[in-house]
Amino acid sequence: MKRINTIILCTLLTLFFASCEEDKVGFEQYGSLSGVVVDGETYQPLEGVLIATSPASSSIITSTDGQFTFPKVQAGEVTVTARKKDYLSNNVLVSVHEDEKTEMTMYLVEDDKDYGSVTIFNPVPGNGAVNQLESFTMEWEVDQSKSSISLTYDVFLFESNSTTQMLVGEGLAVTEVVVDNLKDNTTYYWYVVAKYDGDIVTNSPTWTFRTGNNSN
Repeated sequence: MKRINTIILCTLLTLFFASCEEDKVGFEQYGSLSGVVVDGETYQPLEGVLIATSPASSSIITSTDGQFTFPKVQAGEVTVTARKKDYLSNNVLVSVHEDEKTEMTMYLVEDDKDYGSVTIFNPVPGNGAVNQLESFTMEWEVDQSKSSISLTYDVFLFESNSTTQMLVGEGLAVTEVVVDNLKDNTTYYWYVVAKYDGDIVTNSPTWTFRTGNNSN
C-alpha cells in the first residue's frame, strides 16, 4: 500500500513541476518605453507624430512637447517607427528589459522633394554591434531608382537619450565616414541623410552600436 501511495505522490509531483515549466515557458515579460521626437534641424519637439512599435502595441500620438509613452511593451528587441506629414519616417531598434523603463530620442527631417526611390541600408558596424573602438569607419550602402542623380550624404551621431546630435560627416560623396574620440562603454545612435542639390532626398533608419572598454 505504501508503495502505491509513493508512486501516486511521485506522479502528482511530476505533473505539478511539468505544469510549472509550461507556465514559465509561456510567461511574457514586459517593460515600459518612453521618448521624445524632435526636428532633426531645429531640435524643437514635434507634436502629432504617429508612433508605433513592432512587435505591435497600440499606436500613439506625441504630445505638444513631443513626448510619448508605452507603459507596457513586451521585453526584447523592439522597432519604434515615427511618422508625420511632411517629414521622412524613421525607425529605431531598441532593447526593452523586464520591469525597466527604456528612454529614447527620435529625430525626424523634413521631406523636401521627390527624387525617386532611395534606400540606405546595410550599415557597418551592424545594427546593435558591441565592443566598438573609439575610432573606426562607419559605412552604408545605397539603392536608388534614379541612378543619374548624384547624392551626397550627411551623417549624424548622438548618444543614447541625448536631445542634441553631432554632424560627423557633411556633403560626403562617398558612403563612409570616420568617427573618433568616442566614449568608452557608451551606446550611440547614428543615421544618414541623403541629399541632392541641397534638398533632402531620404534618411536611413537610425542604427545603434556600443563602444567597449578601450582605455585598457
